[in-house]
Amino acid sequence: MMKVQPRVLTISVLMLSVFAAGASPSPSPPSVYRSLNSVKAHNAAAVSGTLDAIDYSAGTLVVRTAHGSQTVSVIPSTSIYAGSGYAALSDLRRGQSVEIAVYEVGGRLVAQTIRVKTP
Repeated sequence: MMKVQPRVLTISVLMLSVFAAGASPSPSPPSVYRSLNSVKAHNAAAVSGTLDAIDYSAGTLVVRTAHGSQTVSVIPSTSIYAGSGYAALSDLRRGQSVEIAVYEVGGRLVAQTIRVKTP
């Protein structure tokens, strides 16, 4: 006679391990975000131009403007729009035209919103 293994127990253990994995802390935000927590923000303006460089891991963009290049930090609360919907930092590419609403924090420009301009 063949003994049947209880599959419910196996599934329960599997589900428990999935929940435990989901409970692990999220990855830490870019270092620029951590360093801005205790600094007072000031309104700046808008930065418009072409994306020259994107550092996805550091969360920074280099935008070529009519007045030179500007480095802009992107933080988790930055809203990114492309076309008629939302986009992610990973959707941005060199050469795209952007308009970025920024504020200054500790001498750095930080993006509040990024809009990708369509040609």
